[in-house]
Parts: sequence; structure tokens; C-alpha cells
Amino acid sequence: MTDLSRAVHAFALAAYAGALVAALVAGRRPAWRGPAAALALAGLVAQLALFLLRWRASGHTPVTGLFESQHFLAIWVVAHALSLLARHRAWKLFAASIGLAVAALAGASFGPMAVKPLTPSLDTPLFFLHVATSFAAYGLFGSAALIALARLTGGFTAPAAARAMLDESLYLGWILFTWAMIAGSIWAYLAWGSYWTWNSKGIWSYLLWFYYAGVIHVRTRPPWQGRRLDVLALVGFAAVLFTYLGLGLLLKSNHPLL
Repeated sequence: MTDLSRAVHAFALAAYAGALVAALVAGRRPAWRGPAAALALAGLVAQLALFLLRWRASGHTPVTGLFESQHFLAIWVVAHALSLLARHRAWKLFAASIGLAVAALAGASFGPMAVKPLTPSLDTPLFFLHVATSFAAYGLFGSAALIALARLTGGFTAPAAARAMLDESLYLGWILFTWAMIAGSIWAYLAWGSYWTWNSKGIWSYLLWFYYAGVIHVRTRPPWQGRRLDVLALVGFAAVLFTYLGLGLLLKSNHPLL
């Protein structure tokens, strides 16, 4: 499974890199748009196939460790980018999203690719609900940050569509992250006898939830429209990266990545 994972990983990374180049060229040569979307779709299909194969081999949802979690993050980023592309023709956002997926898979290259069994405390259906919805939310928050960056730099010619995409990413991300927090609390109670433990990842996850709840609350207030909302989305994703990578790689917690 390790050799197969390495081969499919390399294919997906190459497909996304090709899609990124094609999407950038498509800015001046629209004929490249078709190949860009096709390469991105090929990479996504390869990732989904690897996801299912590793699930079958391990007997659990493959979203543990740096390699698997980065792949799952890229799946959501690319799937959402293709969805927005089909509905809003957001080509500049598509290129940025594929760039984020390339970065995620490049980072995944440094993680262990071997399939490992779950520890008893993790072997529960709540594991899938908690971890999968968490990384799905991270991917949507990443999309929101890219949309905000494009809005700040004048990358959209249709402000209403850009705002609709930003709202969609924020709302869906927050809903999924809420499910992740609920499932995580129940899981913690069943595993350790408490809905809450004072660990660094738990604290930062709750802070992140409250932050995005605040962003959703103020997004309709006139003083927080436009640039201020975009800055909030960018700051939020910076907090996501710290909560996910910074704590997972740099500090000791019950959510290790390596």
C-alpha cells in the first residue's frame, strides 16, 4: 500500500501542478481552460481512489497523520473549487485553489505513507464525524481566504458572485466545524470521561469556532462589509493553519500529525 500511495500521490501532485500552470496560462489563452479543469478533475479522481483504497486497507477513515490529513484537505479544496467553477466560472479563484492543493500535497510528501491501525480510543464512528468534518471545514475556510484575497486584489469582475461564494464558504465551513466540535466532545467523553480537556488543540479549536461565529455574525453589519470582511477571512485561515499545523507539528497534544 505504501508504494501504491506514493505512486498515486505523485500522480495527483503532478496533475494539480499541470492544472495550476494551465489555469495561469488560461488567463491569457482561454483555450487552456478545458485542460486545466480536466487535469484538476483527474487529480481529484486519483485522490478519491487512493482515499477509498486506504480506507479498505486500514478498516477506518484515512484521515490520520500528516499525509492523510493533507490529502483530505486537498480533496475538499479542489472539489469546492470545481463546484464554484461550474456555477460561477471563477477561473482566478480556481487557479488559487489549485495552488493551495499543490501546497497541501507537497506538505503531505513529508508525512508517513504507511497504513496504520487506529488505537482503541480512536476506533469509533465518532472518529469519522469529528476528523472528516474538521478537515472539510478547514478546506472551506481556505477557499474563503482565497476568495477574500481575490476580492482585495480586484480579482473578481462580479462583486455579487464573489460575495455569494465567500458567504457560502464561511457558512458551510462553520456548520461543518460545529459538527466536528460536537462529535469531538462526545468522543472525548467516551474515551476519557470528560467532554472537555484543557489541551492546546482543544482550546484553539474552540477559539477558532467562536472566531468564525463572530465573522458570520458581523458579516451583515455595514461597518464590516468589503475589505474588513476580507481581512477577517484571511486572519481566520491563518488561525486555522496555526491550529492545524502549528499545534499538530510543534507542540505535544492528543492530535499529533507525525
